[in-house]
Amino acid sequence: MEKAKILSLLVQMVVGLSLFQGFLCARVEITPSVILVLPGHNVTFVCRVAERLQYCRVEIPGEDSKNLNPDIPSSGNVKYYGLGLESGQCGFTINSVSERNNGMIKCTLGIPRESQESVGTMQLIVAKPPQVPVMEVSKGSDNVGVYKIHDTIHASCSVNDGRPAANISWFLDDIPILEDLSMPTIVEIAKENFQSKSQNLTRQLRASDNGKRLRCVAQHPAYPNGQQETSRQLDVVYPPQPLKNPLEQFGYIIGQQGVISITIEANPKPKIEWFVAEQNIKEGNSDSTGRIDAQPIIELEQGRYEVNLRMAAVQKEDTEKEYILAAQNQIGRQEYHVRISTNPEPEGLELGLGSLVGIVVAICILLMAVFLLIFAKTTGRWCFSGPLERQLGESDTESADGRPKDSKRNLIPIRLSNYFKKEKNMEHMQNKEDEVKIEEVDDPTRVPLDTTLATEQETNKDNKEGVVYAELDLISPGVKAVVKNDNDKTEYAEILYAPKEEDNK
Repeated sequence: MEKAKILSLLVQMVVGLSLFQGFLCARVEITPSVILVLPGHNVTFVCRVAERLQYCRVEIPGEDSKNLNPDIPSSGNVKYYGLGLESGQCGFTINSVSERNNGMIKCTLGIPRESQESVGTMQLIVAKPPQVPVMEVSKGSDNVGVYKIHDTIHASCSVNDGRPAANISWFLDDIPILEDLSMPTIVEIAKENFQSKSQNLTRQLRASDNGKRLRCVAQHPAYPNGQQETSRQLDVVYPPQPLKNPLEQFGYIIGQQGVISITIEANPKPKIEWFVAEQNIKEGNSDSTGRIDAQPIIELEQGRYEVNLRMAAVQKEDTEKEYILAAQNQIGRQEYHVRISTNPEPEGLELGLGSLVGIVVAICILLMAVFLLIFAKTTGRWCFSGPLERQLGESDTESADGRPKDSKRNLIPIRLSNYFKKEKNMEHMQNKEDEVKIEEVDDPTRVPLDTTLATEQETNKDNKEGVVYAELDLISPGVKAVVKNDNDKTEYAEILYAPKEEDNK
């Protein structure tokens, strides 16, 4: 019974699903969904489903409803595009787009197995150039169009009635302004799908802003050259700007003409006066001797001026004086102190912030390396560490034998009954008592050294190899060595000796 109920339930679910699918519409894939097109250009859209189509109908703003089919000859501004209705494609091309085509486009697809139509929508944006940008600028602190240094200027730029909205950029001459800008505001007119954009600028004026043009540039694809702009020249007044004091000038030659030249920034044009050795020399005049002249001020560009003081023949006492230039306009006054020298101008090293940071980092790295070397040397670490310690089980005398352990075991040692002859060149040792006494391995009785040497020569006459067993004290060189019996010896050394043919002879 339970199985029958489950089977009945599954059948009902399958039937219900089939009926539900009959009311569902196939998903329509649109390519592209949104596109911006200039007037007079063509554009293509494709509506696609995964099943065969029975018919394809499109609705385009400004055009009549079209029933498209590759078998029907195209007429007018719209024609079929795609692989055919059998492939599930309902595509179309608008040969020449105009402003009346701007808006939402709908494609309606008929599928044989569906009772409802499948619909897809896409947006066609036909570009329309906006109006010329309009800029509004606040007045200066004196409520006129002239600004003082450090005044805050408020400017607004608007670009109206474009499709889509234009992009706004600010420039000071050709230098982009990226700071002190508000977020752009966009206002849309729904009826004609026009958009207007505006943006505000707040900037504190500097002396370098004087004479430059504040530009608002609008970029839009429908503009003839891609952009339009409006601008306004800034007139910023400020007193003569300070310079490094004292100013030093070099390269003057005794007996020859010399000129002190200073470039100052001011707006409006300042009046100048020189003070030399308690004499004041106005512009265009000379001192009491007639040897020093204050040349007329020269305007280099807007806000920049060159001031020269000419000396007919430089004298030694001229290099010991201080020359003071006073510049004054309606905004303020500034003094400049100058000293001259007959020495050549020193070659200074100008370093930027990046160079200084690099030098500091290099010095820190060098100090760290020196510290690590001193630390390693003091503690005996790394490259200053000694050789690896011998293992506890290895004796000092065994380490002197470079042969593999296996070869040591297989070697049949030949025991000598005497001691090696002591070399005569061992007189440099600290004390004769430090010499190691050697005892014959097989004879525990002590034998005089001369007798054992003679015995050694006789015993080794026919032997090609030999082994000497001896106990060495490598720890306390100042302690007298003690010879022990074979049973008491704890360490041994195998010393191989291969006599040459000359020795045998």
